[in-house]
Order: sequence, then C-alpha cells, then structure tokens
Amino acid sequence: MATSTDDTSTTTPDAVPHHADGSFLTPQRIKVLSIAGAAVLVVALGIWFAITAGKRKEAFAAQALESARITAEQGNLPEAVAQFEKVVTTYAGTSAAYSASLGVAQARLVSGQTELAIASLLDFLKTNPPALYASPANGLLGSGYENTGKYAEAAAAYRKAADEATSDYLKASALLDAGRAFRLARNKDEAMKCYREILDKYAETSAKTEAEVRLAEMTIGQG
Repeated sequence: MATSTDDTSTTTPDAVPHHADGSFLTPQRIKVLSIAGAAVLVVALGIWFAITAGKRKEAFAAQALESARITAEQGNLPEAVAQFEKVVTTYAGTSAAYSASLGVAQARLVSGQTELAIASLLDFLKTNPPALYASPANGLLGSGYENTGKYAEAAAAYRKAADEATSDYLKASALLDAGRAFRLARNKDEAMKCYREILDKYAETSAKTEAEVRLAEMTIGQG
C-alpha cells in the first residue's frame, strides 16, 4: 500500500512564520531601539550635569568674588589681592574670574603697586578676554602708565579701551582719558582727534561738554 506524502508538512525558508500584523517593532528592533534610547538618555544626562555643574561653578565664583570685594572695601588690600587671585585660579573661565583679574589690578593700583598692576594687566590682556573685560583692563593699564609718567603708552591704552568699550558712555569716557594722555605726551593732533570723535559720535553723552572745553583750549589762537 503506497504511503501518501503531504508536501504541506515540509518546512521551507518561505514558510518561516511572519508577524501577522507586519509590526515594525520586532524583538530585535526593540532591543536596538532600547540601546539607542539608553545612549540618548546618557548623553542628555551628561549635558544636564554639565549645565548644572557650570551654573554651580558660576554661583560659587560669584560668592568668592563678592567676598574679595568686601575685603577690598574694608581696606585689607593684600588679603583682597590674595582672594581675587584665588578666584582667578579656582574658577578660570567664569565671568567672576575675569572680574577678579581686574580686581587684582585695581587693588594694586590703589595700594601704590603700580608696576605689579601693569604687569598683571598685560598678562591678563594676553589671554584675549572678552571686550566686556578687555576694555576696563586697558583703562586700568592706561591709569598705571599715566601714574608712572608714560603718557604715550597711557594714551594708547585708553584709546584701545575706547575701541573695545561696549557702550557709548564708556567709549566717550575713555576718549576723554586718551585725549588727556595725548596732551600730556605733547601729541596735540591725536588729542584733538579724540575730542572731535566725542563730538561727532557721542554728543549725547555727558562727555560732550568737557570735549568742547578741551578742544576750545587747544584751538585758541589757531584761527
């Protein structure tokens, strides 16, 4: 008696069962997506931690800066310099650290350590700080040079402070300083340029009146 063969019982590659609903989320894909999702979560957590840590660093830096400023206001300038320097080294890259660098120079200028102040300002400016801090640094540098009788250097520093200043008021104020230093350096032409620039560009500032007076003093007898 012949035995009948049922071909339908043979399993072929084409007969491997598929998901009836044709779902994209197969077990393998779910696994891959889970791994990818975990990776994204790790990155997100890393970014959050970095932002949080950065904010905490800025907060601590601001507190340390304020403490140094209070010390300076109390007249303990050597201790204030030490505190400012600690802010600079501990919280490098923060806005407080930039401000602390200026604090070091200010304290040294007030205490008569002009050469040290000039040296610290030159070192600070070599780091290419943002204009918000570079401008006052050049202004302080100008003061240091002016105090030591280096009027041409002072004028150049004040001029740079004006170029980098972030407001019309600050630009005009620095130009007044530059004009004064140029006059002391016996560079009348450059001094007049500073005063005229104030009148041409920053006539709405309070520097206008002084610029007019200084320019009038310098032009008497010329016409």
